[in-house]
Amino acid sequence: MLFKTSDNVKISYEIVGKGKTIVLVNGFGAYQEIWSAPVPFLNKLGYQVITYDHRNMGKSQRTEKGHNIERLTQDLFELVSFLQIKKAIFMGHSMGASIIFCLMKHYHDLIKQALIIDQSPKMLNDNEWQYGFMDYTRKNYLEKCQERPSVHETYAGLDDDVYAKLMQAKQDNPFNRKDNVDLLENHMSLDWRAVLENTEIQTTFFVAKESPYYREGYEKWLKQRNMKIDSLIMSPSGHVIMAEIPKQFNNKLGAIL
Repeated sequence: MLFKTSDNVKISYEIVGKGKTIVLVNGFGAYQEIWSAPVPFLNKLGYQVITYDHRNMGKSQRTEKGHNIERLTQDLFELVSFLQIKKAIFMGHSMGASIIFCLMKHYHDLIKQALIIDQSPKMLNDNEWQYGFMDYTRKNYLEKCQERPSVHETYAGLDDDVYAKLMQAKQDNPFNRKDNVDLLENHMSLDWRAVLENTEIQTTFFVAKESPYYREGYEKWLKQRNMKIDSLIMSPSGHVIMAEIPKQFNNKLGAIL
């Protein structure tokens, strides 16, 4: 299905199941299909699951405008408003989590609960923050963003079923990283710590123990400052927890919900 944003960009989305609403938010360069394992599990728990592709990604329209977290957050808000959703659980992976942080800032009342998968609240490291993305800093991130990091994103690959669906999606609608590097630069530059320190929304961080991008610790930093924040260390898993160890992830997810 397609939805048109206020700036006339067509967003591809899917609704599966009936019940309480949970919205799944993709990361940078990702596809709805990355959620192939949690969707049927959530349906069985009685949830209506909404997935979608960000502008310029997946089955959504290609466009040169709106390549920033604020606009992607507005796209999400407009989509759920179009679907007449007043309140929902939001689960975001990687950059998708930062979109949820931005949603917290601007549309706090829309979020019943937030579930965050392998994403630090501040991407750039400095003398006082060592939980950012790899070794990226304010001085080097613009240069480093130009090339894909030379690490394996997963620990032992993706689940076979998820992998098959994801590869088909990539073949059907290839992602052009260079055309979206401005979005990545914007994502890298943002700091959501103050939003999370002050949120009243129950928020759970799924932290990948073997993540190639983030070291553990940011979740403890946040929990010390806000009792609404909780966390789970997931292992063995790299960055894409829900697609690497789906059974373990779904078990933890079910317990939280």
